[in-house]
Amino acid sequence: MTTDLQKEREMVYASQLAKTLGCNWAIEFPANELEWPDLLVRDGDQQFGLEVREITKDKETKKGSKRRANESRNNQMIQTLADSYYQQASIPMKVGVLGNIDNEMEILESLIQFISDSNEWDNLRIETKNRSILYATHLPEEVGIYKRWEYVDDRVGWVREIDSEFLTQFVTEKEHKISKYKLHLSDIRLLLVADPTYSSGQLSFTDSKIDVKSEFSEIYFLVYPNEVYRSNS
Repeated sequence: MTTDLQKEREMVYASQLAKTLGCNWAIEFPANELEWPDLLVRDGDQQFGLEVREITKDKETKKGSKRRANESRNNQMIQTLADSYYQQASIPMKVGVLGNIDNEMEILESLIQFISDSNEWDNLRIETKNRSILYATHLPEEVGIYKRWEYVDDRVGWVREIDSEFLTQFVTEKEHKISKYKLHLSDIRLLLVADPTYSSGQLSFTDSKIDVKSEFSEIYFLVYPNEVYRSNS
């Protein structure tokens, strides 16, 4: 079952795809995700279904990418950390964290101490006893609550070059639901997404277009946010 967070990401990716393609799509979630594709798209008088699959450079298991799961966990922990900070302080701060993030209280104490002792735009590298490294910047109050904190370890890594053959496994994985979807729609498309803002999604596509035999009427590969390859281009 698709989680609310996954649905939000699917909508973001589909909206960005439409923007990059220069299309004025009206995108919505279907009422029943068991018999319908992830998203319903209306393009003028035409309607089609859009399946969305985020891919990574890892060797995935049946449960997906372990690295991506860890990145999601780390992101949730960083957001919880930001929420906890703003429950105690009102001064906006930009924070990047490396290393250990399982020591929330120690990190919060270090950040509260920094914000108390610093002025606007001061920045500091802070090392905690439990192997956390914090890069903190004191932002002006007019910035407001700033929660785009990052776990830096998840933002850097090597880039994997891939081609159409690499994409075939993900296309095949999604094709088994097409017959069910075609009870409602004749036009079913697939959006594959790599998000290079995370290490797991740092992929470089070496082909000029997607060359994969498929039952999908169109396949898109979006290297988020604005690099798009198509099967019928």
